[in-house]
Amino acid sequence: MLSIQVIGLGISQPPLLSNPAQQALAQAQAVFGSARQLQSVGGLLAGHCEQRELPKLSLLKEQLQAYEQVVVLASGDPLLFGIGKFLHQQFPQQVTCYSGVSSLQGACQLTGLSLQDAQLVSLHGRPLSSLRRYLQAKRNLLVFTDQYSQPQHLAQTLAAVNLQDSSLHVCQRLGYEDQQYQRFSVSELLTSQQVFDPLHVTVIETRGPGGVMPNFPGIADTQFITDGKTGHGLLTKREVRLAILSLLQAGPGQVGWDIGAGCGGVAVEWALWNPHGQVHAIEHHAQRFSCLQANRDKFGVIQNLHTHQQRAPQALTNLPAPDKVFVGGSGGDLQDIMRTAWQALKPGGRLLASAVTEQSKATLLHFGDTIGADTAEFMQVSISRADKLAGHDLLRPNLPISLICWDKPYV
Repeated sequence: MLSIQVIGLGISQPPLLSNPAQQALAQAQAVFGSARQLQSVGGLLAGHCEQRELPKLSLLKEQLQAYEQVVVLASGDPLLFGIGKFLHQQFPQQVTCYSGVSSLQGACQLTGLSLQDAQLVSLHGRPLSSLRRYLQAKRNLLVFTDQYSQPQHLAQTLAAVNLQDSSLHVCQRLGYEDQQYQRFSVSELLTSQQVFDPLHVTVIETRGPGGVMPNFPGIADTQFITDGKTGHGLLTKREVRLAILSLLQAGPGQVGWDIGAGCGGVAVEWALWNPHGQVHAIEHHAQRFSCLQANRDKFGVIQNLHTHQQRAPQALTNLPAPDKVFVGGSGGDLQDIMRTAWQALKPGGRLLASAVTEQSKATLLHFGDTIGADTAEFMQVSISRADKLAGHDLLRPNLPISLICWDKPYV
């Protein structure tokens, strides 16, 4: 039976390995790792052991199955943004991990930052804009980076969200004899031409007025990019959006569908405040879809907000089964969309829809009669906002929005 030992080498040179980790290396038929990693453990391997460069993950599973005793080398802690999670998912009963001291722990040691007070962020292989979701004032960020998220790129992003008083601590080649630690201001890095070693971690202390990225649910309508004037266009207004999010009660690991997502007001907040869930937003209108994409980038939810420029219900066919569904627009196909969404919804899941016109409301109520499930919630949200009329103050009402939802029973 295949046995996979995943060994984190830590940041010490040479690596400080436990006795079980050394024993695993001595007994391995093959060891996978980078050239640098393989060199660091070469003296611990048996003569018959194959040393193999770590391939792409899409190829690794098949190659590992050619052996019975195999070791995969990792840097630092393989279960902290490392290969350990992937291997546990592929071989649930056959993986043992030995953790080393990670570069993030080494960065904390140099800066005096307590690990429990920091937000861990990996930009390695991820878009730089995904950092934006974490950019509120007075936060401590521990950041894994790559060639597209060098300290200068981080400084540019901080300046763009009004956090120009932040400090960036760059920790290079941790654990090596030429280890280096430098502290920079945003302004210093904006003009810096310094080339940083690929092996580095950046600690960011966010400081400054901020106010660009939201601190709490209920993003102002004016913060969204829309297909109309600022704060208008096809965008679910803040008060209604909060009611929708409250009714959905999205949880970690859950899949959500936002059908008729418009410019992305609901989908963006759904993804932003539930970072461990996945949201699929469907919008066929070209200009609104462009706004949806732009808002996804602006609020840094690229990793867990997936956008689809298609019509529903046809667009729903190949999506993962949802735990929560919100239908905010239908393009005239409301009945078919509701039926398709209900069929795809997982048992215990919730289907929520909004309606403005009496005809749409009647369609939703008829749908509820056909599925044999009780209505979980039925409410109308009416919002009035301050305005002027002939120089006098008044509260001008928006159109009331009906929200109706059903919970799918367990079989």
